[in-house]
Amino acid sequence: MNPATGQWPLEQLIASIGQRRFDQTLSHSLNRLTGADHCILVSYPAFMKHPYTLFTTGSIRDGLAQECRRLYDEVYYERDPNLPSLQERKAGLKIRQQQVEELYDPEYRHQLMDRCGIREKIAFMGQSNGQPFCLNLYKLHDTSRRKLDAQPLEESGTVLASILERHITFAGQQQVHFDLPWVMSRLQGTCGDLLTAREIDVGARIVLGYNSEAIALDLNISVNTVLTHRRHLYEKIGIGTQNQLFALVVEGRLPF
Repeated sequence: MNPATGQWPLEQLIASIGQRRFDQTLSHSLNRLTGADHCILVSYPAFMKHPYTLFTTGSIRDGLAQECRRLYDEVYYERDPNLPSLQERKAGLKIRQQQVEELYDPEYRHQLMDRCGIREKIAFMGQSNGQPFCLNLYKLHDTSRRKLDAQPLEESGTVLASILERHITFAGQQQVHFDLPWVMSRLQGTCGDLLTAREIDVGARIVLGYNSEAIALDLNISVNTVLTHRRHLYEKIGIGTQNQLFALVVEGRLPF
């Protein structure tokens, strides 16, 4: 076995595939092996108009990380300097290491890098079932001066890509990437100007499969209040079913 491969916590990573703890397990491993302070996994399925970020985890403040997650998925992915490489249909892994100063698009850099304090990044790009994915690793300004080390990715890239591919497949089947902060951020960005904060609270839980009783318990309100918020939400955005609300979150746009 390659020495670098032996350093990866393969048993823990494989056991966490498709689980919510996968992002933390991977993040801790990448921090130890590459010096990355934050990592983001993005999938680019052909059946969706936008990519979706499965997780963003690490040292960037959660509220800011979730905001950048939404901005990338809905707007800035089209300006990603790695997009041409991701759109290539040739199989194989690609690793690109970059200083933030090298990014040519000042708005992209400001919104997604500078505000988060990112000084260096590595993009680990591959394919899952023929669809591209990218694992982005970031080094922040206010942490150690250690530089990002791409060597473990280069030496064990095939193993890591296989693990990521399996997780993306499971995530797609189980929808584990639809966590509450992401769904709420998605609703806020798509129709926040039409809805009240409580309607977004209720709508996000509907998307995640909560029934009315569970929503009432979670938000400490009555079932009748939940039903009222749901009715108003559906009327305001012009939908009639839970499936339509789910599709709105996936597509990131209103139905009209």
